[in-house]
Amino acid sequence: MLKSYTIDGFENIQYQGYHALLDIEQRLGECFKRHGYRRVTTPTFEAYDIYMDDDAVPRDDLFKLVSRKGKVLALKPDATLSVARMAAINHHDPGEIIKFYYLTNIYRHFSEPDVKKEITQMGVEYFGDNSPECDAQIIRLALKSLELFHIEKLQIDLGNVGLIDALLTKTDLDADARKALGKLIDKKNVDDILDFAKTHGIDEAVADKLARVTTIYGKPEAVLEKTEALCENTAMRRAAAHLKAVYRLLCAFGLGDAVTIDLGFTRTMNYYTDTVFKVYGAHWGAPLIEGGRYDALSAKFGIDRPACGFAVDVLGLMDYLEQNDLILPFSEARTVLFYAPDDIKRAADIADSLRERGVITETFPLKGAPEPVIARMGHTGSYKNARFYCIRQGEVLKWQQNRFDRVDDIDGVRLYPADPAGSPVPHRLV
Repeated sequence: MLKSYTIDGFENIQYQGYHALLDIEQRLGECFKRHGYRRVTTPTFEAYDIYMDDDAVPRDDLFKLVSRKGKVLALKPDATLSVARMAAINHHDPGEIIKFYYLTNIYRHFSEPDVKKEITQMGVEYFGDNSPECDAQIIRLALKSLELFHIEKLQIDLGNVGLIDALLTKTDLDADARKALGKLIDKKNVDDILDFAKTHGIDEAVADKLARVTTIYGKPEAVLEKTEALCENTAMRRAAAHLKAVYRLLCAFGLGDAVTIDLGFTRTMNYYTDTVFKVYGAHWGAPLIEGGRYDALSAKFGIDRPACGFAVDVLGLMDYLEQNDLILPFSEARTVLFYAPDDIKRAADIADSLRERGVITETFPLKGAPEPVIARMGHTGSYKNARFYCIRQGEVLKWQQNRFDRVDDIDGVRLYPADPAGSPVPHRLV
C-alpha cells in the first residue's frame, strides 16, 4: 500500500517548480544587490527567550524544541527579528547605515491545515534612517522587484499604524485586549468595534474615532484630508504628516496612481511603528509583498536604531506568476547516451567531455532495442527535450526523424580522430 507522508502546511517542490523558484530568487537577489543591499543569512533556530517578552509572534504559533543542554529553541518564525538581532550584535553605531537582504524560510505553527506553515521569504532591511524618503525608497524598490516579472497593475495599500496607536494610548487596554481589538479593526467591523469599546469601558469619543478610522480607505487626497480632521494630539499629527510625506514622495517617483491609503492598518507584526504597506497584483487576494517601519525593534537587542524593510512571499509570487502565465515553460536540454556493454568506457569519456562543456549528459546501458525506450522516455517530463544517442561497437548514432544516423561530433566534441586514409578510428575519443 502506497502511503503519503506529507505534512499539512509543508510543500514539496518538483524540478519544474524549483527551476522557477531559482529564477525568482536570482532576479530578486540581483535587483537588491544593485540597490546596495548585501546578502546575509541567519540561523534556522532562534532562542525561544527572544519571543517571551514580545507578542510580535504569538507563542502558540512557534515550533519549539529543547537542545541537549536544555535550552529552549524555536524554529525561526520571522526574518526581520533575526536580521535586527544580527545587525545589533555586529554593528554598534546607532547612526550607521546598514542595508541587508536575505532569503530564508520561516515557520509558523498555524492551526488551520490549509495554511502554509513553512514560508519562503526574500526581503530587505534598511537600518539607520527614519525619514519618509527612506520609506518611499523601500516601497519603490518593492514595486521594482515585482516589475522584474512583468506584473502589471500593481496596487500599493499604504497606512501608518501610529494613528491607531495614538488613539489606543487613551485607553487602558492590556496587550491581549489590544490584540483582540486589532483583529476587529483589520476586519473593519464597525459594530463589533463599538461593542468591544463599550464592554471595555473605552470613552465614546475615542471609540467613535476608532470606528471612523477603520472605514477611511480609498484615494489618497480624500483620505489625507479626512486624516487631518481626525488628528487631536501631537502623535496623531506626526503620524499623519509622515504618511502624507511618504505619499508625496511616491507621487514624485511616478507611483501616485498605484497608491490607496488605508487608515485601518494595525500592527500585523507588533514591531511596526509608522509606515506600513502591502503590494498586490491584479485579481489576487493575498499581498505579494508586506513591509513597514520598525524604529523600536533594534532597541530590544541593545542598539537604538530606526529601520524599514519588506518581505516578498516567494512561493506566493511563484503561484501568482504561474496563474497568470508569467512563468516561462521549463525547458532544460539534455543529452542521453545509450551504450552497448563493450562501449561503457567510450560512453563515459564522451559524457565527461560534454559535461566539461556544460552539457547535461546522462548514460544508460542498453538492455535491448533502444527505440521503445526512447519512445517511452520522450513522453516524460524529464526527457521531453532530450537528444538521444546510441553507441554500438564504438560508433555513435543519433536518433532523429525516427531513425539512427551516424554523427561525427556532439556539441563540438569530436567523436573520431582524423585519419590519413580517410577512414574513422571509432574506439578513441579525441
